[in-house]
Amino acid sequence: MPQPATATPLVFAHANGFPGRSYRSFLAPLEARFDMHPVEQLGHHPDFPVGHNWLALRDELLAQLKAFSEPVIGVGHSMGGVLTAMAAEQAPERFRCVVMLDPPLMLGVDAMAMKLAKRLGVVDWVTPAGRTLGRRSSWSDRSSMRDYLRRRSLFRRFTDQALDDYIEGGTRELEEGGVVLRYDPDIEVDIFRHLPDHLNALPERARVPLGVLAGDESELLTSRRRRRLRRRGVRVVEVPGGHMFPMEHPEATREALLAMLDTLLDGGGR
Repeated sequence: MPQPATATPLVFAHANGFPGRSYRSFLAPLEARFDMHPVEQLGHHPDFPVGHNWLALRDELLAQLKAFSEPVIGVGHSMGGVLTAMAAEQAPERFRCVVMLDPPLMLGVDAMAMKLAKRLGVVDWVTPAGRTLGRRSSWSDRSSMRDYLRRRSLFRRFTDQALDDYIEGGTRELEEGGVVLRYDPDIEVDIFRHLPDHLNALPERARVPLGVLAGDESELLTSRRRRRLRRRGVRVVEVPGGHMFPMEHPEATREALLAMLDTLLDGGGR
């Protein structure tokens, strides 16, 4: 199906550690309807170093939106979802709507607990930072990387194509042989350590329609957190899978995303 001549731009912001091209099999079919712009790699530009509450990362995303002459649809997975909502709060005129996929959006007691964890120096215990420290970042070739990842719980339920997307899009080949991750693990850890704790009022402050897709088996966006989002006026729809559901169930995720976008763009988001 050809893309409409006046296709709306859709900017997709990735999860921490997963460059934009890692989502190829999930995003590619959306090109039939939208002018797709996956963000490649947040957190690595020297002008936007990772810092307090991801404010510089928000500004990095906003800087990329200067290329668009019209408001965009903002979609983001995990970290990317939160950053997109932060960007929309800061510059609502740049967005038509925002959909977050399983975002670590800390509200209420979660925001207070994150603030306390940072103050006490135990943030590595309550975020994935501790598990990411020292993670493996190089392999002899992509085949051995695939074998290794298939044994890791995070990747175990990826579709074959989604795993190939991550391996091909998330690594670079070395001249001397072997492959290494494109996403710097130290930056990945730093991002987890600065998970925002200041967004408790974001749902009320947002001036663009907000929606959330939540994995029905997600250990992050639990049923309690989904209820909290709904009470705060955010439209929440459950999809199959865990936190990485765009890679586990790409077709179901696309269907849910398109339905959510139709609702939000029709003014039914809040």
